[in-house]
Amino acid sequence: MDLGTPAQLWRRWLLLAAGHAAAGSDGVEIRADGSGRLRTQDGAGWLRMRRLAGNRAVLWAHHPCLAAGSGFREEMVDRAPDWSYDLDSAYAAQHVGFLAWYAHGSWNSVPQPAPAAALGLLEPVASDEAVSAWWRSTWPAAEPDDLAAALVDPDRSTLAAVMGTRAAARAVRTLGLGEVWATRRLSDTATAHLRSQIHAQMHAAAELGGRDEVARPNLLRQWSRVNVARFRHTVCAVGSATGFVHGADDVGLDDAQARSLDNVLLELRLAETDQKAGAWLFARVVGDGRSVTLERAYDGWPAWYRSSTGPSMSALVTEMDQRAPLWQPDWARLLPADRYPEGR
Repeated sequence: MDLGTPAQLWRRWLLLAAGHAAAGSDGVEIRADGSGRLRTQDGAGWLRMRRLAGNRAVLWAHHPCLAAGSGFREEMVDRAPDWSYDLDSAYAAQHVGFLAWYAHGSWNSVPQPAPAAALGLLEPVASDEAVSAWWRSTWPAAEPDDLAAALVDPDRSTLAAVMGTRAAARAVRTLGLGEVWATRRLSDTATAHLRSQIHAQMHAAAELGGRDEVARPNLLRQWSRVNVARFRHTVCAVGSATGFVHGADDVGLDDAQARSLDNVLLELRLAETDQKAGAWLFARVVGDGRSVTLERAYDGWPAWYRSSTGPSMSALVTEMDQRAPLWQPDWARLLPADRYPEGR
């Protein structure tokens, strides 16, 4: 199933919906919630699309020829990412017989491959040629150049040249609805599922390596001369606006010692941050009563840092945006660039 990127598919959907609005039809439309809806001519089936943050999109469909029974629902739960069917859980549980999602540069679906009924629903928006053909058949008297200009740069003037002033006004209103998706945040449920997926991949991630670091920097050596103790102190450097987040099983330091060590770690992190490779996300300092050792984790959530919360997506986005693509671990591709609750 080759539908292009979410932006490409959404643009075709917008053009077709604008054309239907201009012609006085609701067969293809943009809904007030920022999703697209396409109906079959007989009204027996429908297809919906919604764009999401992080270059994602979801398609879900109902049709008499698409099975929406328990077998489909079990396969959907097993194969589809949680964020894809959380969008309309009532439909996903009762009515949907086809679900497709775009992530990591490709489309996947349940069932796989896409059944004929689903491909039939997709046909009107599956290609630029299909959209252009519909516009030509709807306004056969339009000049080819005017039609081409309207499809490339649809605004009030180019649309009016094809369909007239009143119809163009209806088309422009529909095109405006297509921007609604960009202001929608992920739901709390979808945010929680996505965050848990990212954290799970962080736990499994290996360090990319290749960074220069000092085993025991001078700042830490100086601190240890004053604070000789047996202790374990672990921190997460992202996810809190007020400083480091301590691990749940830290032992051996009082509050004043922990604060002073955090100040040392903050200075070290600033000094060690590389313009391309970024900064460490977690650090562990262990004292044996005579000396201390420092361990850092740049690219994943290490087993030695224990917490029930973990870093927020907004903080991780900020961290990864400062890194060159080469230094972004695989889980960073899951991070949505916008539309998620701050601090989640």
